[in-house]
Amino acid sequence: MRATALQNSSKKSLHTLRAEAFFTHFGWLRLKFGLIAVILLLACKRELIAPRPGELRFSQEVVEFDSLFSTVLSPTQRLWVYNPHSFPVRVLSVRLERGSSSPFRFILDGLEGPLNSPYTLRPKDSAQVFLQLRDTTARDRLEEDRLLFETEAGIQAVLLRVTLVAAYVYRDFGFDSAIVSLPNDKPIVIDGFFYVGPTAVLRILPGTRLYFSGRRWESGPLQGELASGLYVAGRLEALGTPTQPIYLQGWRLEPYYAQAAGQWQGLWFFPSSTANRLLHAHISQASLAVRIDSAGSAIASKVYMEGCLIRDAANYGIVAQGFSPSLSPQPILHAVNTLIYRCGQACAAFVGGGTYRLVHCAFLFDQGDLRRGVTSLVVSDYLETSGTELRYPLDFWALNTLLWSTKEDAVVADLRGSPVQWYFDHCALRQKDPLPGTGVLYGASFGLGPAEEAYPLREGSPLQDAGRYDAQFSPPYDRLGRPRDAQPDIGVYEQLR
Repeated sequence: MRATALQNSSKKSLHTLRAEAFFTHFGWLRLKFGLIAVILLLACKRELIAPRPGELRFSQEVVEFDSLFSTVLSPTQRLWVYNPHSFPVRVLSVRLERGSSSPFRFILDGLEGPLNSPYTLRPKDSAQVFLQLRDTTARDRLEEDRLLFETEAGIQAVLLRVTLVAAYVYRDFGFDSAIVSLPNDKPIVIDGFFYVGPTAVLRILPGTRLYFSGRRWESGPLQGELASGLYVAGRLEALGTPTQPIYLQGWRLEPYYAQAAGQWQGLWFFPSSTANRLLHAHISQASLAVRIDSAGSAIASKVYMEGCLIRDAANYGIVAQGFSPSLSPQPILHAVNTLIYRCGQACAAFVGGGTYRLVHCAFLFDQGDLRRGVTSLVVSDYLETSGTELRYPLDFWALNTLLWSTKEDAVVADLRGSPVQWYFDHCALRQKDPLPGTGVLYGASFGLGPAEEAYPLREGSPLQDAGRYDAQFSPPYDRLGRPRDAQPDIGVYEQLR
């Protein structure tokens, strides 16, 4: 009997526990559904309020596009529309005042305009409008329209304005055996690659402006890399002057992009290319501004640069690659009065040996973050591949050239060949240890103006009259076309006194 009693007691306890669990679970379900009901009620409360007349507010009264090329797609501008009231506002229509003749188009909350069906903006809510330019007429002009919002309180308008710049457009263009001169009466937009074949010549006239898109290679070994640029297997003649320089830059004209690096690829000179001339060319906002593959020739410098300015390169201003078992009679690069600054890795890198001449140049590595980049000039004369080290001859000579860096050494060299021919003739360097040369001026500061003014010489700079005149190599003018005297200043500028 005692066993039976215990058994009955156990059954009773089990039934009791099951009942308590059921009622506990039931109570929790009631609480859960009650909370859901409250949440839904609160969420729907705004929907239960009837729309009333009320004015909208906008993130800006005027949406202004910066200057745009009229023959290419425009960037998107955004406009926020706010309902500041505690009740819904019914938007009856949203349209462009000029209708189908408007140069603009818009999308509101995922709906492409015009919108002629009522649209309700909930209390304290907002919506986003995306605006683009759709006009492609190739002429300079100012365009305006108004984006109209009609509500039960009336019509409100936001002004839209754009300045269109007519341009020639080249998309994935190339030619093999001709002399082509680009027009300079309008800007030129290059969307993709521009290829100059092995027997072709591209001539760029004074005052020409070239703007490159940010397109990237969609396939192949360079997939994902920037594609827009000049690819030269033949010859490039950029014939700028001090008063009419040639400009090569990214195609975004908004102020935000004025100093933004890496917007396009740059200039790439292939091994077959020779006798290239870059005169007073301003190259900015590229990834790698100038790339030169292979050594020079017996006839002329592979690339001759004079009066050029390179700035805001994401990686390097110039990369020149020798990798030749013997030195060519003419240099890979002969640069005169050339200024390079604001580059991410280095102003210039000369790798794999080769022949180089720098005359009255200024390479300024001005990166504020000392953890980034290398320095002004990087030089090497070897190549390591598959466990083998190949060494190449180097002939480097710099005259009246300024090499400065935010780092302690403006020049970083890894030279393993013997003998090494490199020499600094009356140059100015920031360098911990002396480098081969005569009349070299060492220091941490050289009396330069700000980058916004392209680092002009200040009165009293130690660079004044510190150079040496060379009858064969010294140019008669500085980068700005001002005459140099018999006791020239170091760098790209001659201080007028």
